[in-house]
Amino acid sequence: MQGRSSTAVEEARAGIRERAQATVGEAGALAQETSGGSEVRDMVMRAARQTAGLDAFIRDTQQSLAASQAAAVRLAARVDGASEQWKSLSKTIDIVRVACADL
Repeated sequence: MQGRSSTAVEEARAGIRERAQATVGEAGALAQETSGGSEVRDMVMRAARQTAGLDAFIRDTQQSLAASQAAAVRLAARVDGASEQWKSLSKTIDIVRVACADL
């Protein structure tokens, strides 16, 4: 499960990065073509900052996903342990019933 989620996140990240880079490239080309390109250059700079922000968000999301997956594994182990305890308790109750019946 972790492999699939990680792959999906990586693919999404690559897609976002490619689109952001394409947008930045197009805006940069437009800035070069215009004579008073300060406004376009500002747009390019904002797009570059947004791309960096998206990368940080994706990294944080990946870390959260990894932590959630680790917590799910720990919870599953605890559930398995509790299940084994219930089985043991049931056997103990049966033994006590038999012992009480003999008394």
